[in-house]
Amino acid sequence: MDFDIVETPVSVTLYGFRGKIDGQSIPVVGKRLMDAMWAELKRKGIRSKGLNHWVYLPNSEMFVGVELNDGVEIDDNAAIEATSLEKYEVKLARYLHSVHRGDYAALPGIWSNMLSRLKEIGETLSPPSLEIYGHWNPDPNKAETTILIGLAAKE
Repeated sequence: MDFDIVETPVSVTLYGFRGKIDGQSIPVVGKRLMDAMWAELKRKGIRSKGLNHWVYLPNSEMFVGVELNDGVEIDDNAAIEATSLEKYEVKLARYLHSVHRGDYAALPGIWSNMLSRLKEIGETLSPPSLEIYGHWNPDPNKAETTILIGLAAKE
């Protein structure tokens, strides 16, 4: 899998839910958080960009959220304040960027390979890291996942 090391900072503001992984299956925890998030967004009528962000945090935690639509209206801001959604800003100063096209089931192997390659080239991880899932496609071979792995600053 190809990747680039990006030196330009990126940040994204997400709304969603946080949970502990604690030895559980990441897909199970992520799906539980994602389903709860989508239910809350739908219940409150909050519009989003529709892309799931799974953020991997220190201490066996993850955050699953979405970006809201550009130009969110006042009614949406009021609705957000009345929900149990958490606001979380992901900030990466330096990171690996890669795009996986194919079945989500391949992601654990993709991560393993990328982490090994980062170690080989002397990079140090610096959480958070995340997966951004493209819009749903019924063909798993056409699924698209952007992977951003936070890296420590170079001295």
